[in-house]
Amino acid sequence: MIHRFSRKFFSGMTLVELAAVIVVSSVIGLGMTSAAQAVMLHYQTDTVRQDLRSYGNSIMREISREMQLTQKINIDGLNGFARLKLYKFYTDITPELVISCRANDGIEFNNDIPLNGVLKFPNQGIYRSKRHRQVYVKDFRVTYEPDNRPGLAEFKESFLHVELTLSMTSDVMDEANAIEEDHYFYRSIFLGTAYIQKKVTNSVVGDDEAA
Repeated sequence: MIHRFSRKFFSGMTLVELAAVIVVSSVIGLGMTSAAQAVMLHYQTDTVRQDLRSYGNSIMREISREMQLTQKINIDGLNGFARLKLYKFYTDITPELVISCRANDGIEFNNDIPLNGVLKFPNQGIYRSKRHRQVYVKDFRVTYEPDNRPGLAEFKESFLHVELTLSMTSDVMDEANAIEEDHYFYRSIFLGTAYIQKKVTNSVVGDDEAA
């Protein structure tokens, strides 16, 4: 009698332990799956983020280089963003290079992809689509140096501030709303070539008027 009760007791404990192991294993497995998914989503988002940052730094460097080589720049607007018209020579009527911007295509040089099609806007590629992650240009502006002190007009017109804001919208988690993050790029650019050319031109005009 005692022997039979002992067998039932130990058999019951074994089933309980087995059930406990199954429950614990399931919880651990579910947690590991969720953690692995979170790590993968973070990796994918960071990959797109790095592409966006690389593009922003590269395009700002190219804009700065082109601006420093030109002798004259005009600023107006297109598509809700700043547009730059760069003239190779001070007396040119037609710009050699027009720098414009489109929200979904990024910065364009003469309506084309900069660096002969190499510097593409990273709105397409792995880990990005309308249902996952989207990248776009949020703002592109170019302004003159805001210094109204007398005698600095020529300097003011040769010192520009370039601001570019790129955004990424992520909709990969279970949140109700998509997550938007902005990446801001800024350059202060002194147009040395344009400044010198303007000084020379104004000096020549002054001498002609004096004569």
